[in-house]
Amino acid sequence: MPLPLSYPGLRCVLEHLEAVKRAHIIARAPGLQKIDKLIPLCLENLFIDSDEMTVNKLLIEYEKDGVKFEMNRKNFSRKRFASRKDKMKKLINFFTCGRSIIHVDWLCWHDSSHPNFLDVDLKFRVNSMEALYSRHVETAHPFIDPRSFPLKTLITIPETSSFDNQIVQLAETLILHVFTHRTLTVEDLKKLNNKTVVFEYCISSRVDIIPLVRYQIETKKDIGTTFVISTDGNYFLSEKLREFEQTFGEYRSDLDGVNERFIPESSKFLIPINNESRIQVYAIEDPEEGGQWKIVIKPVSDILGL
Repeated sequence: MPLPLSYPGLRCVLEHLEAVKRAHIIARAPGLQKIDKLIPLCLENLFIDSDEMTVNKLLIEYEKDGVKFEMNRKNFSRKRFASRKDKMKKLINFFTCGRSIIHVDWLCWHDSSHPNFLDVDLKFRVNSMEALYSRHVETAHPFIDPRSFPLKTLITIPETSSFDNQIVQLAETLILHVFTHRTLTVEDLKKLNNKTVVFEYCISSRVDIIPLVRYQIETKKDIGTTFVISTDGNYFLSEKLREFEQTFGEYRSDLDGVNERFIPESSKFLIPINNESRIQVYAIEDPEEGGQWKIVIKPVSDILGL
């Protein structure tokens, strides 16, 4: 007869068990319920909105008179509760189980109102987050463990208040969805201290990236941030590279030694900032994103830039 698992062995199994499967097992094992809340809960992703929540692949939709569970596009359960607040609390408590910290690799927060179904003492230890609007960032902030900052990745929309928010300013990689017609000025971009800033869904010249490079040349100040403009439009790509050609044509370069998938026959530049740094500018095709085109504006040391 096999020996039962010791506590360290059981802890290791439960901690690395997929969260929805773990909750399913714990709900049916009273003996495990006694130790479950002592073992960290790790979620691959958690999505919170005003009328739904997704825990990994489990979609939970809050309806008028109950709640619907769906996984892999199949509805498998419906439950009725006295009130919306009551049903949300029951669902949250089912997964949190009295914990004060839950580890979340990717938190997607789309609720701008204060989620009163969450325990005020509950904190999420987060690696990356999507919070499209500033109000989403502010609402999520009290529920994020301070040790999560700076975030590894943050996805948001560039609003006026975004550039003064430290969560936005300090994320290692900041992905900005440029949906609006608002121009992102040099003053906006100077406030960012991210290692990488990616502009997505750019369909027109809304990012003052060339004036920002000119500012660095004039002040001899290397900002140290790599900017990436992502686009699926050939016209936009050609137009932006043409602007670089008109402004920095004297700094065209073959960028020998740079290991990138350059777009054939596209212009490349090596622009001096000061005695210690330069900026590489080039266009690439990213096979990991369906062949999407990107313009990269990357600071390098003068030695690497040779």
